[in-house]
Amino acid sequence: MKLTVNIKDRGKIAAFLNLIKKMDYIEIIDVKEDFEEMPSEHRVLLDKRLQKINDGETTFKNWDLIKTKYESNEI
Repeated sequence: MKLTVNIKDRGKIAAFLNLIKKMDYIEIIDVKEDFEEMPSEHRVLLDKRLQKINDGETTFKNWDLIKTKYESNEI
C-alpha cells in the first residue's frame, strides 16, 4: 500500500520523518518538497545532502538538535 502525506507545517517535516523512520514496517520510497520558493543553488545543496543520506554516507539530522547547538554558541 502506498500513502501520500502532505505536511502543512514545514517546520514539522523533520520530526515526522524521524518518527516514521523508527517504524520497521514503513519504508520511505520518495520525499518531494515544493521547491518553487527555493533558489536553485540551495536546491542543488539539498539534493547532494539527500543523496549522501540515501548512500549511507551520513544520517538525517534533526533541526531542533542543530538549532540548540547554534543557540548555545555566542556569535
